[in-house]
Amino acid sequence: MKKILSISAALTAFAIATSANAADMPVRIPYKYSPPMAVFNWSGFYAGGHLAYGFGDAGTIDIDGFAGGVQAGYNWQFSPNIVFGLEVDISGTDINGFAGGIPVHVDYLGTARARIGYTWDRTMIYGTGGFAFSRAAAAGFHDTDTGWVIGGGLEWAYSNQWSAKAEYLHHDLGTGFEVSLIKLGVNYRFNTGY
Repeated sequence: MKKILSISAALTAFAIATSANAADMPVRIPYKYSPPMAVFNWSGFYAGGHLAYGFGDAGTIDIDGFAGGVQAGYNWQFSPNIVFGLEVDISGTDINGFAGGIPVHVDYLGTARARIGYTWDRTMIYGTGGFAFSRAAAAGFHDTDTGWVIGGGLEWAYSNQWSAKAEYLHHDLGTGFEVSLIKLGVNYRFNTGY
C-alpha cells in the first residue's frame, strides 16, 4: 500500500510540474490568411518632364524632329486597380519639314487631357484623350491651331515618389495638320505612394 501511495504521489508531482512548464510555453495560433499587402496609391498631384520624337504631316509636307517639355496632373484612384486623372503638357519642338520651297516648323505642341488607367500595384497602363493646340510657322507666317489628341501609355512607379512613363500621342490639328509624339518621361509624385 505504501508503495502504491508513493508511486501515486510521484506521478501527481510529475503531472503538476509538466502542467506548470506547459503553461509557460508560447501558444501558436494557426493563421489562415496572410495579412493584406499595401497597394501603391496613385492619387495626388504630380509634375515632370519628357523628351519625344515627333512625326506627321503639315498639308502635303512630311515633318519630323525632336521635342521636349513638361507635364503636370492629378490622379484619383477609385479602386485598387482603376485610376482617373487629368493632365496638361506642353512641348517645345524642332519638328520641321521642307518641300516645294516651303519650310514648315512646329514651335510648340500642348494638350489638356483626361486619363483612365488600370493598375497592377506600381504599374499602370492607360488611355488618354482631349484638347490639343499648337503654333507652327510656314514660309515665315505663324499660325495657332487647335484640335484633339488621343493616345495611351505605360507608367511605372520605381520609387514611392518617382515614376517613369512611355507614351504615344496623336494630335489632329485640322486642315491636314497631324503630329504624333513618342514620349519618354519622368514624374515626381507629391504624395508618398501609400
